[in-house]
Amino acid sequence: MTLTGGIAHQPAGYEPEPFLQSLPDRAGAARNSLPRALSLAADLGAVVPLPGSGRTAVAWQVLTTLASTDLTVARVVEPHLDALAILDQAGHGGGPANRAGATGTWGVFAAEGPGVVLEAAPAPDGGWSLTGTKPWCSLADQLDAAVVTAHLADGRRRAFAVDLRADGVLPEPAGTWVSRGLPSVPSCSVRFEAARAVPVGEPDWYLARDGFAWGGIGVAACWYGGALGIA
Repeated sequence: MTLTGGIAHQPAGYEPEPFLQSLPDRAGAARNSLPRALSLAADLGAVVPLPGSGRTAVAWQVLTTLASTDLTVARVVEPHLDALAILDQAGHGGGPANRAGATGTWGVFAAEGPGVVLEAAPAPDGGWSLTGTKPWCSLADQLDAAVVTAHLADGRRRAFAVDLRADGVLPEPAGTWVSRGLPSVPSCSVRFEAARAVPVGEPDWYLARDGFAWGGIGVAACWYGGALGIA
């Protein structure tokens, strides 16, 4: 398989995934509109193969094709697909949104920053809650839910699924820093005040899993597609 301009050219006899044919047009239609890009992310989340499922190349092809048409659209779709993959790898299967208490579009908030920390603690009812601040959360005020990493009392880190519309989840106003490559994708800090959270994997699982590398490849596929679009 070779890629030119973000579109895959396959050997004779190959039957492409039906949804791939309309991707450039759908990416173009979502250009300059975060709501349309997020709607596209939700649609693709239902049909794009998960990494490691035997059709991993199709997932990268989707991101490359989107990015060759519009890089911003691809970088809105990518974290949603990554979050669904993380939830599946953790064993949440076909119902991750229901288990997290939210539906719709997802993000992944795993960045760390100086002077701020997000802590996870057991709640009195047997669940978990998050308290503190998470920096650099892209589209936090637009998404419905996110996979968020937090620190445990013993210093280890654990991933949690969080309903971003729930009580105790407070996106802060965006700062003065702007991503020059993605100016229309705002990134802000999110303050959590005893926000309800559902564990995703065991402690330290998020970084140790094989899928962590797959997530990085997805981001690289976006930048590769953006370069093809320019070329």
